Amino acid sequence: MNMMKRVLWMMISLCMGMSAMAQQSGIVRTLDRPNKPSEYLTGVSIDILEYPNVIVSQKGGKFSFIIPGKRFGEPFTVTRVQKKGYSLVDKQLKGRRFAYSQYVPLEIVMVSDTQLESDKKRIENKAYDKAKKDYAQKVAALEKQLNQKTISEQEYRAKYEELSSNYNNYIQLIDQMAERYATTDYSGMDEISQKIQTCIENADLEQADELINRKGSFDKREQELLNKLQLKEKSEQLSQQLEEDINKELEDLVRDYYNKYAIHVSKYENDTAAYYLERIVRLDTTNVDMLKYTASFIDRYLVDFPRALSYYQKALIHAQEQYGMVSNETGYISEFIGLTYDHMGELDKSLEWHHKALDIYEQTEGLDNPDVALVYTHIGRIYMSQDSLEKALEYTLKGLDIRNRTITDMDNLDFSQSYNNLGVIYTRMGDYEKAMENHMKALEQRERVLGPNADGTALSYYNIGLLYYKIEDFGNSIIYIQKAHDAYQAVYGPAHPYVINSLTSLAGIYYEQDELRKALEYYKQALAACEQFYGVDHSTTKQYRDFIATIEEKLKQQQSND
Repeated sequence: MNMMKRVLWMMISLCMGMSAMAQQSGIVRTLDRPNKPSEYLTGVSIDILEYPNVIVSQKGGKFSFIIPGKRFGEPFTVTRVQKKGYSLVDKQLKGRRFAYSQYVPLEIVMVSDTQLESDKKRIENKAYDKAKKDYAQKVAALEKQLNQKTISEQEYRAKYEELSSNYNNYIQLIDQMAERYATTDYSGMDEISQKIQTCIENADLEQADELINRKGSFDKREQELLNKLQLKEKSEQLSQQLEEDINKELEDLVRDYYNKYAIHVSKYENDTAAYYLERIVRLDTTNVDMLKYTASFIDRYLVDFPRALSYYQKALIHAQEQYGMVSNETGYISEFIGLTYDHMGELDKSLEWHHKALDIYEQTEGLDNPDVALVYTHIGRIYMSQDSLEKALEYTLKGLDIRNRTITDMDNLDFSQSYNNLGVIYTRMGDYEKAMENHMKALEQRERVLGPNADGTALSYYNIGLLYYKIEDFGNSIIYIQKAHDAYQAVYGPAHPYVINSLTSLAGIYYEQDELRKALEYYKQALAACEQFYGVDHSTTKQYRDFIATIEEKLKQQQSND
């Protein structure tokens, strides 16, 4: 949105051809929130890359500066905005280029840290209370159906597990959504948009949905906006009013798309939630944070890695434009592109992108910091996947060494990641004693910090289960893989590749011990999850049908022999 303003005014300013000594003005204000109107801030320190001195906002939040030789429409870059007890609302403002103009002031919005925490806690509490209430009502309705015998005990258990899983998934997203809504600026919103926003913050999602729908068809609203955007592109001179209308409508539409996302996430409708995130980034194309958020959501909840990768790649292009080719932001995104290639099994590309991230971090931070430790850990995992175990151990230990020297918080989960990967490497090397020692260290921290129902804890359970399998302690192997299955199901629901994988592992162990009925039970659960996640005609789903047919045939043979 700010990028659009910047481009519009650059076009206008180039047409005007103003003199070289134009003065850039600006204003700093607080976030406009319900019952807490915006205020102007004095004493805010602002650094501009092209200006030698620190700028401090004065009475009324005003500031100004002149950059000698800078012509109207040429770019300048904000590098720092600081005031004790306050934070920037737009995290991407630092490092962004703005068009130098004596007519368009630079507006900076900050929020009191105290207010932000208060609003965030209020929104979180309301969301939690609403989620708990909805969960209790749905459980009660299920129990009523069970008592009235309109559903079977098996259907009740399946629906109850799915409901609990969806509830846990939503709870994990509340913190991120509360941060978003607590930093929403009400300034410039029309009355109905303010009502929608207030409803969302108060967890009145049904009323918010109704108000959004009253505003008309999204397709119609988007088409009207696109028509205006096309008009903007064709026009040599745009009126200020048209520019304001376009930005206002864009902000309004993006806000409502996010509101729709929040509503569907609360209902555990992740495909639809992702659809609204994608509509946001289709319009707000230069928003690096939203592109990263969309990629991460699709990666984790939809397991659609190529689709996630496309958004990370777009985020990288815009981060390079906004922050330069070498910055912490481009390093971070390069790292996640590498992780996505890892998920896709393209290990050489993954290694290439992790080394790019490492080169960037070396230039921006040096090699002795937690960001570099994380990249070393990822590189170690890639080498492990390539069966280069000595290199895998070397990089993983490098990462752990940096973490031991640079991280003082011993509850930092980066440690558990190092211990987990060391456990896997030592397992592959056949040193089961060291493997168990490291896996137990990872599990102890994850259970303490995350609790039992988290994907990180589930991974530790699973790896320990595999290690017990390696040493032929099948009883403990089943116990830990079952724990992993329960945790994965609590996080991702009954239909997710991690859930399917844990069910398959349990089935395989029982099959190997010739407990065919137990193996059949778990393969059938895996088949049901496959049909829901992949579809009934997918090759993976067909493979599970073949497994089941094979076991059923063996059982028939056993019965006939008996």
